[in-house]
Amino acid sequence: MLYKFLTCLAIALLFIVRQSAAQTPGAGPSTQANVLQTDSVMVTVVLKHQQDKNLPEIRRILEAQGFWEMFPPQDARVVSWTLALNLGHIIVMQVPAGAVRRLNLAIENGAWGAYDSEIYLSYDYKGIWQDYIQKREEAKEDRQ
Repeated sequence: MLYKFLTCLAIALLFIVRQSAAQTPGAGPSTQANVLQTDSVMVTVVLKHQQDKNLPEIRRILEAQGFWEMFPPQDARVVSWTLALNLGHIIVMQVPAGAVRRLNLAIENGAWGAYDSEIYLSYDYKGIWQDYIQKREEAKEDRQ
């Protein structure tokens, strides 16, 4: 419960900081692509298959609730979508900070009853990891 509270707090703080930065005097108009890159968060969504339902039942629920019309939200960019056997869908999206609520509602209104869902604020660590490995190798070479 503390984890969920801290995650919500982090999202809210990120939104407030980005909103105040966007209202800085002298800031020019931005394009949709620019806004998506500068005013967005990465979100990992896990949709776990409910084991008491078979695939046709899951599909019926999703269609009846209009899941595919709501998800993913139009302003979200799907970074990756993986189907993990015996788990379900693992979807990483870049979402404008102001659209997190819309994403949550799409899952609540469209996927409940078919999937158990988990949503995590996340970020791409690959570049940080690669920089660290490179600096580590350079330091190792300097020691020799």
